[in-house]
Amino acid sequence: MISIAPLAGLPWRKKKSFSSIKRLIEAKKHKNSQQQASAYKAIMHLVEKKFRMIYADSLLIKAKESKNDITLGSAYLTVGAAFYDNKEYTKALDNYIIANSYISKTEDQYLIHKVKYTIAQTKYYLGYFDEAIAIFTDCINFFKEENETGYLKSLHGIGLCYNQVGRYDLSSFNNLLGIRASKELENEEMIPYFINSEGINQYKLKKYQKAIKLLEETVPEIEKRNDYVSQTITWFYLGKCFWEQNEKDKAVSYFLKTDQLITDKNFIRPDLRENYELLIEYYSSNNDLVKQLKYINKLLAADKILNNNYKYLSYKIHKEFDTKSLIQAKQDIENKMVFNKRIYTITIVFFSTSIVGVTIWHFRTKRRYKQRFNEMMKNKPAEVFQEPVHANKSKTNINPELVKEILQNLKKFEDKKKYLEKDISLVKMASMLNTNTKYVSVIISEYRGKKLTNYINDLKIDHIVELLKNHNKYRNYTNKALAEEVGLAQPKFLPKHSSAGINSPLPISSTN
Repeated sequence: MISIAPLAGLPWRKKKSFSSIKRLIEAKKHKNSQQQASAYKAIMHLVEKKFRMIYADSLLIKAKESKNDITLGSAYLTVGAAFYDNKEYTKALDNYIIANSYISKTEDQYLIHKVKYTIAQTKYYLGYFDEAIAIFTDCINFFKEENETGYLKSLHGIGLCYNQVGRYDLSSFNNLLGIRASKELENEEMIPYFINSEGINQYKLKKYQKAIKLLEETVPEIEKRNDYVSQTITWFYLGKCFWEQNEKDKAVSYFLKTDQLITDKNFIRPDLRENYELLIEYYSSNNDLVKQLKYINKLLAADKILNNNYKYLSYKIHKEFDTKSLIQAKQDIENKMVFNKRIYTITIVFFSTSIVGVTIWHFRTKRRYKQRFNEMMKNKPAEVFQEPVHANKSKTNINPELVKEILQNLKKFEDKKKYLEKDISLVKMASMLNTNTKYVSVIISEYRGKKLTNYINDLKIDHIVELLKNHNKYRNYTNKALAEEVGLAQPKFLPKHSSAGINSPLPISSTN
């Protein structure tokens, strides 16, 4: 008696299930390998997709025991179909090729070309387009007289292949031929697929409006048939049409639909990879780090599947982002998000605790700064810098004569007001003083009592003070305008300054 336990996934309430089990029991009872193989094949067609491979080994074992070419070929064809449905296209192709090796020995031309069609279809998915075209051509010639469904599907398949190799003229020819043949044969089931294929073809020809019209025409029928593969491809190419017409927001709405189907159905193929590249580009341009990171992660996951299932195509796929750059971008975004969150928290805490104080400070300081400004206009600023000490008293290890020479050059720098230039760096300063960066830092620190940045900024601010004292027009300048006048990079140019006695972010005009 056969055990029921191994027969997982069968829809028990269907009559076909009981019939298949009964056939298997009878075949086992009579030790008929060919009939057992036939029963296992029937069971594989009945069970849910996820359970099919449970019966594959048993099917192949019994088929081999039968030593019958048709039984063996049919068994490998069934196992190949199970792999194909699981999106394991390489394994599917391997089994189809083995099936062909057995069936080609027989006289069953229909079965021979049925296997050829499955091989061509799988080669198309794996990217062997030229090989698929050759096989589809053979299938078209045979099925044209023998099987109308096989003929129409072969026309559709070869049209898709021609599209992939850039022969858009031949793709259109086969699409139109397929539509006409479907009508003549009164078999209109394939018409939406030919129209859909032509829509993709028109996209490749950059005829975006025509492509949109054709693709949208097929949507209701494809949705009605629950054909998620065609539906996914349709959403993607509709999105690309709008993207190319610079309707980015509308394009993204289709890319998001594409992503939803890819996620729900666990389906991906090489040309859909770009869906995530475009989403990353879109959210990057909108500075949406969260969404950008989300689709980088999805693209990395898609690449793992593509690299496993489409090894032949993996090096041919144009990648805007390779894996290394994606991982780096992901890390950069994650770090930026952590930093932004920290800054946001600090900012919220700071402003929530200091808003009242800032209001009071603004009122008081405006009054105080006006008083200081008026005093500054009356008095001569105190010397900002220390008088240079004699070179021979230097605490540095620099040659005294060299120190003296550098100090002379520094004096010329100050007298000629070269400090008013923009973007004075340590390297630029060293070039002006005809020395190296190390000596510049040491000498300015010892003889001017401050770091280079503070030294330059203080010179600029002293110059502003002189302008304000001697030229009334500058008193109406904004901070930004005064900063530009003296080459300061930031308009907040009034840090605490000892010689001016002023510390103000207010426009100078507010002190008048």
